Amino acid sequence: MPSSLPRRPLASGSNRRPAALILFLSLSALSIATVRSAHAQIPPDAVEPTGGRWSTVVVSSGNAIKLAPPPVANSTAANQELAELRAMQASRTAAILASIDYWNAGACLRWNEIARQLVVRRGTNPPQASRVYALLSVAQYDALVVAWNNKFTFNRVAPPYADHRIQPLASTPRAQVYPSEHAVVAGASAAVLSDLYPADAAFLADLANQDEVSRLWAGVNYRSDITAGDGLGRAIAATVLERAATDGAGNDVKLTVPPGTSPGGWYGTNPLLPLWGSVKPWLMSAGSAFRPAAPPAPGSAEFLQGLAEVRQISDTRTPEQLQIAIFWADGAGTVTPPGHWNQIAADLLATTHWSEVRISRALSLMNMAMMDAGICCWDAKYTYWLIRPSQADPLITTPVGLPNFPSFTSGHSSFSGAAASVLGYLLPHEANSLQAMAEQAAISRLYGGIHYRFDSEVGLENGRGIAALAIARAKSDGAPGL
Repeated sequence: MPSSLPRRPLASGSNRRPAALILFLSLSALSIATVRSAHAQIPPDAVEPTGGRWSTVVVSSGNAIKLAPPPVANSTAANQELAELRAMQASRTAAILASIDYWNAGACLRWNEIARQLVVRRGTNPPQASRVYALLSVAQYDALVVAWNNKFTFNRVAPPYADHRIQPLASTPRAQVYPSEHAVVAGASAAVLSDLYPADAAFLADLANQDEVSRLWAGVNYRSDITAGDGLGRAIAATVLERAATDGAGNDVKLTVPPGTSPGGWYGTNPLLPLWGSVKPWLMSAGSAFRPAAPPAPGSAEFLQGLAEVRQISDTRTPEQLQIAIFWADGAGTVTPPGHWNQIAADLLATTHWSEVRISRALSLMNMAMMDAGICCWDAKYTYWLIRPSQADPLITTPVGLPNFPSFTSGHSSFSGAAASVLGYLLPHEANSLQAMAEQAAISRLYGGIHYRFDSEVGLENGRGIAALAIARAKSDGAPGL
């Protein structure tokens, strides 16, 4: 198991309550727990038989890549692969068993965890982080839909059913093991993340190898399943990265805005990503599609009322309000607000025991919605240039720091509204708790002296509106309900 990826127990999603969030969620751990037993029983039925027909995001369909057939059962090549697995089974060590158990938590969940780790390691800012999570999960999802199409084309019998001497240490269906879903996810994930973080390419290659080889040690995939899956994943990742190369995320400009020169009063040097509102979205038609009406004008009665509320909280901030502000701060050097919700999603999805393709669908829907919410938010920020509360009233304190960009709308609120609504649709038993979390994340910015109430309210509304686009997609993508 990679020592740089520590494990921690998962919080139970059914016990989540906003008032107690700080007691059981910890982003510093950067991990999910292994909740699937390494010695799980093999389910006899096919998993997600329609998965290869679900609507894809970037590639044309689940038929986008047709693999060459695997070795025929009882052929020399197939028998050699079974012999390799028997030999590996006989030489399992404690370290190998730990690695199997580690990756049994799920390929998509582990690779999203790795992405969060890289966001922290490289200090990725929130909008760019939302793009990392979105590109990763879209590549995983599209690759797995294509993989599922191939699985049910070849219906290859799993090693334990081809040779009763092989004792599996991970769940596997009776058939449909070609290609390996772990190899598909590892190949796609390592390719996407290596493109985004080239300095970490060797680290990612090692993790991909660990993930893939763990399936051989576990006795659930043949060597050819791994080879085919890795190649398929990387091919889909290349298509996703072609889109990324033209999405406008690399566009940037350095600005100095003197006091009194911007229409909304904001001032500062080198504000963060002023062109981000023009980045190509996943679900919206354009970054301006959800552009809200202008915020209250500085000096207006409504603006002064909002400013007075921020000042009043700043002057009387309670320990609980400060704790909430700190918990949701997600500032520089963290997984960022989108990563916070990515981890909340991972913790919840790890309790579902869903298939890899269904988990990837959930993460891609949520991460696309969050990236679009950030684009929408940044479009509003640099359309209206609204002054920050502490700029309008220097006596307002900001104990969690002051972001270097305009106030309206709130990024935290936009990301949270989008993520909570998508997850609430996919996990309806968690919907109320998730919405309460989003509302707490939004109000935390008021508690921190960073935003006016209307920044957060409009951000939540926009995030939820964008989530509705993801939910509409989910309702028509062909995936059956559970």
